[in-house]
Parts: sequence; C-alpha cells; structure tokens
Amino acid sequence: MIRLWLASLLLAVPATANPMLTFGRLEHTPSKCRIVVDGRPLDCKRLQISANGSSGLRLRFIGDDEATGGSFQLSFVSLDGDQGSPLLCDRSGCRLDQRSWSASLLSTAWARFDARGLPTGLPVARTATGSCWIDAETVNCESHSRNIPAMSAEAQL
Repeated sequence: MIRLWLASLLLAVPATANPMLTFGRLEHTPSKCRIVVDGRPLDCKRLQISANGSSGLRLRFIGDDEATGGSFQLSFVSLDGDQGSPLLCDRSGCRLDQRSWSASLLSTAWARFDARGLPTGLPVARTATGSCWIDAETVNCESHSRNIPAMSAEAQL
C-alpha cells in the first residue's frame, strides 16, 4: 500500500513541477544604448533582461531624464522564441547563455518616473508586433503597430 502511494506521488511530481522554468534578472550597463519613442531618440544607461518563470522575457531599457531629474524606461515583453530563454541563471546571478536569439513581441510599455522614483502617470502599455534579438554584440527590440508610433531600442553589450 505504501509503495503504491509513493509510486503515485513520484509520477505526480514531474507533472506539477517544471525544472526548466527560469527566474532571474540580468542587469547590464551597455557601452552604448539608445531608444526611440514617438520619433524622439533618447540615450539610455541600463539594460535589464528578466525571466519570471513563464515562457517569455522582459527587456527593459532605462535612461535618466536630465531635464526633470527623473528617469524613463521602455520595456518589451517577448516570447522565449524557438531557442528557449537566452538567460542562464543560478544562485550567483544570470548571464546570457545564447549569443544568438530572437523572439516575437507581445507588448511594449513606456513609463516615466520623477526624481523620487515615483511614476509620473500610468505606463503606456500596448500589445505590439515586432521582435527582439540578441547577437554577440547587441540587444535590439523593434515594435510596430498600426495605431501607435514605432518604438525601438538598441544596447551594445
């Protein structure tokens, strides 16, 4: 009886747990970083690539707004793509595991923050078409939609 119970428990564990889920965030200060929002180019200072355990990534390009003392960020949410997640995370942190990756976009979000780090309004989040890709030197995302202006970002690794 105990063996039957243990066997059913062992069969149930792989169905409820997915050891392939990736959680974590890579933060990088690129040598060069630029975003374009509403046709305006802006310099960015930081790049974050986050995996939250689902089959997607958030690529966030962050810059300082020198005029207000605040900051801004342009985020792209993408699927993992055919290659899976480009992040390899362990207890010591995350790194890019694949230097050649691409995926389709799900959405974009544009947000501004004041000097205290508080949002200055609601983020402008939209579903989007486009793609993000990573190669040996660059992280790049481009979105385009019929109803909103194109948004893009590029960071040099």
